[in-house]
Amino acid sequence: MKISNGSGDKKALLSNFFSLSVLQGMNMLLPLVTLPYLVRVLGVEKFGLVNFAVSIVMYFNILVSFGFELSATREISIHRADSKKVSEIFSSVMFIKLCLLFLSFITLSILILTIEIFQTNALLYYATFGLVVGNCIFPTWLFQGMEKMKYMTYVNVFSKVLFTILIFVVIKKSSDYIYVPILNALGVILGSSYAFWLAFKLFSLKWVKPKKAAILKELVDSFQFFLSRMANNGSRYFVTTLFGLHFGNLIVGYYTMVEKLFFAFMSLGSVVSQTIYPYMARTRNLVFLKKILVALTGISLLLVIPIIYFNQELLQIIYDEQSRMLSLIFTIVFSGAVFAIMSMILGYPLLAAFGYIKYANNSLIYAALIYILYTTLAVYVSKDVYIVVFAIPVYMLTGLVFRVYYVFKTKLMTLKQE
Repeated sequence: MKISNGSGDKKALLSNFFSLSVLQGMNMLLPLVTLPYLVRVLGVEKFGLVNFAVSIVMYFNILVSFGFELSATREISIHRADSKKVSEIFSSVMFIKLCLLFLSFITLSILILTIEIFQTNALLYYATFGLVVGNCIFPTWLFQGMEKMKYMTYVNVFSKVLFTILIFVVIKKSSDYIYVPILNALGVILGSSYAFWLAFKLFSLKWVKPKKAAILKELVDSFQFFLSRMANNGSRYFVTTLFGLHFGNLIVGYYTMVEKLFFAFMSLGSVVSQTIYPYMARTRNLVFLKKILVALTGISLLLVIPIIYFNQELLQIIYDEQSRMLSLIFTIVFSGAVFAIMSMILGYPLLAAFGYIKYANNSLIYAALIYILYTTLAVYVSKDVYIVVFAIPVYMLTGLVFRVYYVFKTKLMTLKQE
């Protein structure tokens, strides 16, 4: 197996890592600016209501994405020198995403018309659905596959900065909560529209009428990725959804305050995973991946231990909130952080890049089934908030265990490279 270690690869990796680091850094820093303000102005309950709407709408976002951020990224990466093939892939993927977007909107409308809890805040859910529209037309997978992530970074940073500024300008009192999803969607849709135009300009794309065979191929190739993304990303919103349905918006508010910080921290793993995935798909450089795994695990441990220990001070600084419940939720959720980061690196940059896509996906699907069973029992049997929150580290650890098992089963870490 020949490994490419040229300066071009190294330069591309560093460029992509820097671009994604800037993007994820903005994802971490900007919420730390707006979150405290929103919690103070809206109050914890209204903040919880807004995020309960997000948890519902994000299921549609996962459906519309359909795992293309992994399957299409890999396919584009392989064929990126063939502009005709790239155009065919792009056209087929976008056709599917637009069809799924329409289906999602119809489904959301049915929920709003038939279920009282959605009827009461219909405008909130429709406004939040704007996020799905924006994410549908943003070809993140194309920029990642072409390894031109700096452009994706520019657009994302612009939309997030715009949203942040507008939050402080528009949101002045609790009743302004409806403007939060509207402003968020506005920033995403504007940024996505520009990225869509930019993709055609940069990559010489041409819209090709998708063939039935090409559409079916994209659906089949991405289905396993969709299931794993539904398992992984869907799990992020499952607890929030159950909290909203069974414990009320106050608990949703507390949980979301912690969750936002948790996934900001998790971006440490995702930025590395997204950066090296196209590279690993091409080179399968195991030596490189092992170094990344050891370094990232060590860094995450050094960061998460003091974060948990000083969580009360951290929450006081960020949210100006002192609550035993909030502190305990924080400790429980962050206890699964290192497991999740290790699992990320073992998943797509390793298992999927070496052709074991099914194992990478199944590990999350099986973990999600255990997670759903645990969470459901915790809600309906124990009815204890803290036991329910433990679903997060349980899911992270279970996913890691399955991926470690598959790595040993395939003997990936013991492969010798030429």
